[in-house]
Amino acid sequence: MTVQTRLPALLPGIPVGDFAAAAPPHALLAPGELLLADVTPGRTVGLTEHLRRWGQAPTPGLPGLVAAAQREGLVGAGGAAFPTARKLHSVAVTRPGPVIVNGSEGESASGKDTVLLDHVPHLVLDGAVMAAQALGSNRVIVRVPATRVKVIATLNAAISERRHAGLRISISPGEDTFIAGEATAVISSLERRPAAPAPLGKPPTMRVGLRRQPVMLSNVETFARLAVAARGFSARSSLLTISGAVVKAGVLEVPVDTALGHILDISGADPDLAAVITGGWHGTWLPASEQVLSTAVNREALREVGGRWGAGAFVAIPRDPCPVDVLRAVTDYLVGEGARQCGPCILGLDAAREDLHAARPVVDRVQGRGLCAHPTATIAAIQSGQALLGGEIALHAAGYCTIGGAR
Repeated sequence: MTVQTRLPALLPGIPVGDFAAAAPPHALLAPGELLLADVTPGRTVGLTEHLRRWGQAPTPGLPGLVAAAQREGLVGAGGAAFPTARKLHSVAVTRPGPVIVNGSEGESASGKDTVLLDHVPHLVLDGAVMAAQALGSNRVIVRVPATRVKVIATLNAAISERRHAGLRISISPGEDTFIAGEATAVISSLERRPAAPAPLGKPPTMRVGLRRQPVMLSNVETFARLAVAARGFSARSSLLTISGAVVKAGVLEVPVDTALGHILDISGADPDLAAVITGGWHGTWLPASEQVLSTAVNREALREVGGRWGAGAFVAIPRDPCPVDVLRAVTDYLVGEGARQCGPCILGLDAAREDLHAARPVVDRVQGRGLCAHPTATIAAIQSGQALLGGEIALHAAGYCTIGGAR
């Protein structure tokens, strides 16, 4: 196969110089290992086929559901990695609010939640319904960006196939921005306020009637894995998105010991990469070294080489265009996607961007003081890219680029 070395588009959602923004990586590249096992890319599994494959959804109750989540070590798959069992316990009150399936996926480098909703919506809904029944909630809300018309149609069809006495399942189309998927931003939007995060540490509650009630909010993949765990399956898999300098951008579900280099080969990556971003735009920039490429694509293995799992998004960074231009483009995108509702987000991120463009060390003036995690996470991501590219940034500022060629 001939590998393209210069592509008309590169980063999903972010233009870089002469390269247009690439489309979101929302394609399933191959059948998966567990959640997407035997699934045909581009085809939705209907209820009859779903029941033939998985059987009727169990009703384990809260103790059983918590035990299943603990047994599998299930954590939130949206980036925060909060233990699901603890989240279920924290919501177990007399009058819980709705169970919210967060399919916002504002991370433009991620496509796994969209792929799950497109292909196995009933598996996702099973997990949400189990959680609602266990907690005594009478409502499930699926939050999806209004722009994803196909996903909404698929979900509507799946919901119409199901019947749950005393339980209402609905879809809530929402904003399609980077921060709109943050938990408190989702709740704010559901309450018809701006989709902006609440102050750090605020528990997830939602006004239902005249009272604020705790809600069970997790992302799409978490609910799908909860549905599998409750059925007694103990298999593991890694669900990830690959994009950037690749021929085939999209989603793969692979064994947890699969090497990153193998993922890049499957997707037709440029054979001469400068870096790989692990964890999406808030993630870590790693060199495309033999050590990194031989690392297994799972949370623990990545941590050992200094990487970050985050939302399971991996972006291949080529040598052309210059990686410094890529870092600048990602930085501009992240700064522009902030809520701009506090000083650290406005002044701190603007100052960090100025540092980068002036080839100065990026200083963290925010130090965790933002109303949400976006300012701190953005600066950490910029610093990671700057640490990897080192003196190349200074050369770039002087008009030269030894990685991608003279400018």
